[in-house]
Amino acid sequence: MALDLEHQLRVFLASAPQNIRSIQTIELSHSAMTKVWRLWREPYAGEIVTEDGLVEILPANLEIKLAGTEGNLDQKFNINLDTTDINDEFRREMDRIPLDTSEKVRAVYREYLSDDLANAQTTAVLQVESVAYKIGAATLSAVSPRFNVTRTGETYTPRDIPMLRSFL
Repeated sequence: MALDLEHQLRVFLASAPQNIRSIQTIELSHSAMTKVWRLWREPYAGEIVTEDGLVEILPANLEIKLAGTEGNLDQKFNINLDTTDINDEFRREMDRIPLDTSEKVRAVYREYLSDDLANAQTTAVLQVESVAYKIGAATLSAVSPRFNVTRTGETYTPRDIPMLRSFL
């Protein structure tokens, strides 16, 4: 039995990538903002390759909850961002966006492997639907514009559209 366990452990350690992990990044931009915010959850500043070429990315304590949230057909991404390090700058940039504008904040989610920051494994272009801000923290909800082309803001029921009965 000991040989079986030792053999299984050897196979696992030989085949498992030990130093390669996924790195999530988020890029926030708007025409009213003076700069594009590129953030990742690493403890140091770095550089990644995007469509614009080699760009600098800043460290931030953030959490990105990926799409597939229960009860949301619009593929909602939740981004929790700790703004204690960049508090004054980030808040001023968000305040530059007028409240009556129809232009949404553009968020681009990218995922890289830690050993290859030149090729994004995943890219999702999103639009920020809502921003909530507390002292030291911001929460952004973003959805993909492709999935909400037909969104009207109405709730459809079989009473309004009888053809829906076959789907319920």
